[in-house]
Amino acid sequence: MAPAQDITVGVSWYKFADERWKIDEAGIKSVLEEAGAEYISADANFSPEKSVADIENLITRGADVLIVMSGVADAVGPVVQRALAEGIPVVAYDQLIEVPGTFYVSFDARSVGKELAEGMLAEAPQGNYAILKGDDGDPNTHQMFDAYQQVMQAKYDAGEITVVGEQFIDSWRPELAKDTIEQILTANDNKVDAVMVMNDGMASGVAQALEEQGLDVPMSGQDGAPGALNRIARGQQTFTIWKNAYELGQTAATVALALARGEEVDGKGSFNSGPQGVELDSVLLPVTRIDSSNLEKTIDIGWATKERVCAGVSENPPAVCQ
Repeated sequence: MAPAQDITVGVSWYKFADERWKIDEAGIKSVLEEAGAEYISADANFSPEKSVADIENLITRGADVLIVMSGVADAVGPVVQRALAEGIPVVAYDQLIEVPGTFYVSFDARSVGKELAEGMLAEAPQGNYAILKGDDGDPNTHQMFDAYQQVMQAKYDAGEITVVGEQFIDSWRPELAKDTIEQILTANDNKVDAVMVMNDGMASGVAQALEEQGLDVPMSGQDGAPGALNRIARGQQTFTIWKNAYELGQTAATVALALARGEEVDGKGSFNSGPQGVELDSVLLPVTRIDSSNLEKTIDIGWATKERVCAGVSENPPAVCQ
């Protein structure tokens, strides 16, 4: 069994510029630093091709185990297969990579989809909906949307909700989300009653577009990024599905160290709900819906500071900001 001091963990990020991933990294580093393991990383900056090159480079630099946030799973599949064939364990981080032997660490994507639907229905039980989904190449997008649709289907069938615009957003980019919602608003003369946005990064762009049009309609998000929590406090976003990314990072690092040592992973389960049905060892963490009534949950555990959450709040402050 290798001591942690002899283990190098290579982390491949796909879109580290997003606010959320700094939190994940801090969680990973907290475990590795305590264990004395080495952390090396690379950021693909939204490029599938660079993701592949980054993983190859991390292997060359001596990574004993990889944590891969893939962005586009199909692109990195072959290099992940090569790593596994060379005896280098791979943790698929938050985004599914359906390569046999990969260990999947994420949140329960179907629970996210269900919470998105229930949160939207609580705010807008009828009317015109716009839907901004994540990247079409990300299996999480489809798992979440399938669960979302199952909850919403009865409303569609009853004619109570009409989808007036629906679009995948390449690489979950905020600026593309803003462009897309602007096009949907224009096509519908601004007659949109709710916007289901699949993550907080995209929600930042959508919030800007809605504000520019003077629209105040329910809007979702996902991740619980501090910027989104501030938008909720300011009334610019209705809710987010909070995923404790610090805890996820800690979990991935713990799994990575166990795999590098050839140890069993405590609490592992089995996951086979991806598009290809590949069965993978997994650890899936729960999620929580956060709105203005329970923002303190994120502050109480140190996820975000009150100062960050309440910055700029003036009119109708939530209880936590009073």
